[in-house]
Amino acid sequence: MSFPLMPGYDRIDMVADLDPVAAVRDKELGERIQEYPKLFPAGSPDFGFAIQSGTGWRIGCLGASDPEGGRRSLAVHLRQTVAEQEPAPDLARAMLAAAGRLDPEEGEQLAKDEWEIGDRRYRVIRIEKFTLIGGGEMEPPRSTDTEPDGWPVPLRDHPIEPLAPSGHWETQLRLNLVGFRPIPGTVPEIVQTEAAHAIRSHPGVILLPPTFTVVEIKDGAWDPITGGEGPLQARDNLAAHFTQLLPLLRNYQGDPASAAELAEWARAAEEIKAVRGYEFATMGRRFRTVRISRMMRVGRDGPEGPRPSDQDRYGLQ
Repeated sequence: MSFPLMPGYDRIDMVADLDPVAAVRDKELGERIQEYPKLFPAGSPDFGFAIQSGTGWRIGCLGASDPEGGRRSLAVHLRQTVAEQEPAPDLARAMLAAAGRLDPEEGEQLAKDEWEIGDRRYRVIRIEKFTLIGGGEMEPPRSTDTEPDGWPVPLRDHPIEPLAPSGHWETQLRLNLVGFRPIPGTVPEIVQTEAAHAIRSHPGVILLPPTFTVVEIKDGAWDPITGGEGPLQARDNLAAHFTQLLPLLRNYQGDPASAAELAEWARAAEEIKAVRGYEFATMGRRFRTVRISRMMRVGRDGPEGPRPSDQDRYGLQ
């Protein structure tokens, strides 16, 4: 069957009167844009899949590190849908057949990023990450940031709505991001070429809820340690880094941690959990929670899919 094009993919519906919560968020965004005025790429893109039903698109899942992972997450969704919703036999067979190609028991995965099954279209999608920078620092969490719903599936069922009401500062940021590309000289030329093509093929920009990374500040460098979908989750994951990950890593290396080290790590975790701000220190080390913003490009036919070089660039070698 044919599927409708995405209405308003190249427009922004800026409104003067937002609802009170959205107005507070937009005001804080404006303050942050002025304090942290530069856009900076924030690591590798995320991949997942989106679902079109009628004219509407929704995110099915995010969090894969490469297109192959996005396809496998789609296979999981299709199998779960068959098991939980018991669709008509023909539709169930089509879903399971697609899942079998995307996540086969043997052989290679079919590198197909779009599937039309019944009255729905499924597409593997690409999410770009960036952060705001000012005064040599990356943006910390905002007071309006909240912990995510729907964990452990990030942004499941989140609507993809180009024409959702947009405040003044959100509109400004989306316009700033239209031409967002990797910094020249930091990536191969093919990556720059694909980014330039994406600007033309998917000119619309939608902002998605952020994610958060905890970095260690050491000798002027900001080294990422862990992260989470919310600022508190990121902080708690740093505590778990000391109490769970480090002991397991030392055991795996054949050098189990001593009782003194385990006690020190436990104290560090308690100190981290006791802090309510975005910057904290323990064991003579300094950590900071950084806000990682996310954007999706959209075009006439919907959200952007993987770019040709993505699998080679981000997939496991």
